[in-house]
Amino acid sequence: MSDELILYDLPSKGGFSWSLNPWKTRLVLNYKGIPYKTEWIEYPDLKPTFSKFGIPPNSSGPYEYTSPAIRLPSGEYLMESRAIVDKLEQLHPSPSLHLNSPYLPRIEQLLPNLLGQVRPVFMPLVPKVFLNPPSYDYFVASREKALGMSLDEYAAKNTDKAWEDVKPFVKELAAIYAENSEGPFLMGKQVSYADMMVLGFLKMMDRLENVNKFFAMEGGEKLKEVYEAGAKWLERDSY
Repeated sequence: MSDELILYDLPSKGGFSWSLNPWKTRLVLNYKGIPYKTEWIEYPDLKPTFSKFGIPPNSSGPYEYTSPAIRLPSGEYLMESRAIVDKLEQLHPSPSLHLNSPYLPRIEQLLPNLLGQVRPVFMPLVPKVFLNPPSYDYFVASREKALGMSLDEYAAKNTDKAWEDVKPFVKELAAIYAENSEGPFLMGKQVSYADMMVLGFLKMMDRLENVNKFFAMEGGEKLKEVYEAGAKWLERDSY
């Protein structure tokens, strides 16, 4: 087996990583300096490819197979970002991701709620900005079926309200960061996996040219500091 880990990621038109969950894994790999290569998998190919590898489907959630997945040098496959992160921390404990940080459960609770508020913003943009034709058709059909309306209609009805509704969540996130005056990360100068979750979200919104709207909100200057401080781990995004 090769010593190189394989990261299975969703491709974009520009050939770079764009989605939050793969970014969480990519950030860990970049931070720890683990040798890896990327193999791009379009949305409709996730299930046939991963099931062929013997990866069991997700035990919960609306989709059986999701990105990211990895193949370890041992030949073991893993899917789902948190399971992957736990395994990588076990195999490569230094530098630490600080998975025992008290900040991690707080971010794991807050970030999905924040994401939920701005789903009308990013979901309709994803296929237009990022997706190649096979993934575009799959994404649009599956999301419109779940919503019961077109993505354009979903955006038109909900985008303005989404930008208002997300403001208290941004303020709350910034307040958590403000608890450590040393900054810029949750643990001060030390980055942790909780920060990487936030960085992955900001990177996705940056690719959608919406991140500055978050930075302009109350507390947004804290998020901008985090994003700028984490830039070196966001550089490798296409291989």
